[in-house]
Amino acid sequence: MTEFKDILVYLDDGKSNIERIKTAFTLATSSNARLTGVTLSSLKPEHLKISDKKVLAEMCKQEAEKRMTEFTELAKEKGIKVSTRIIHRGKAEAAARLAQVARNFDLVILRQANPKNINHATVEEIAHQVIQLSGRPVFFMPYIGAHRIPCQNAMIAWDGTPTATRAVHDALPILKSVKEVIIIVVQEGKKKTAKGELLVDDLAEHLQRHEVNARVKRISSGTFDVQTVILNQIAENDIDLLVMGGYGTPSLKQKVFGGVTKSLLSSMIIPVIMSH
Repeated sequence: MTEFKDILVYLDDGKSNIERIKTAFTLATSSNARLTGVTLSSLKPEHLKISDKKVLAEMCKQEAEKRMTEFTELAKEKGIKVSTRIIHRGKAEAAARLAQVARNFDLVILRQANPKNINHATVEEIAHQVIQLSGRPVFFMPYIGAHRIPCQNAMIAWDGTPTATRAVHDALPILKSVKEVIIIVVQEGKKKTAKGELLVDDLAEHLQRHEVNARVKRISSGTFDVQTVILNQIAENDIDLLVMGGYGTPSLKQKVFGGVTKSLLSSMIIPVIMSH
């Protein structure tokens, strides 16, 4: 993929909507891409204290329409043409439907789940479904932390797996625009060679052919776990975008959201591009 031409941004009742919208506007403008805002009519905003199910459903629908109207008005102020889509499904089906919709876009912008938000479980399920079922790269925005858009310095968490490879190539449109890309290989314990390290120099050369300013950095984990090493390197190298694939145990859900991936998504302080 040389550039993004179709971008989908997910909006909900969270306070991080505005940062996600700003990011979507920047990415869409720089790529001259079509931008679509999507939301769910099944989200229950925290301020709604209604017990009647029919009344609550109607209020939630109105809130979804309000979000789309605000999104459209913000886009109009910036001179950006957008389209909108509301998914009318119950909570049990909404995430899977969103994943289906996402299949026809180049990039999906989601947010990290805020554990203090009433819809925390819904946001986590959306992330899981979209990553697992859409086949598309996801740009995760942290609910707190740095949002330096456009990104200046990127890091690839490389383990030589197919999912990491997919993430790197899906992220090429953004990697080509940043100043520097560090490909980090974490060497654990007594292992002399980290998994995938034999191919990491080939990856750097490959990215350079795509006009990506990439270099390899090998780090020994020492007494730290992999996610701590990565987070430390993000801080030390002023990184504002992390690119990674699925880490963890062999089972499908755990492979995507287990191990290092789960830890990084729960503690992320910068945007993360992930593919599966």
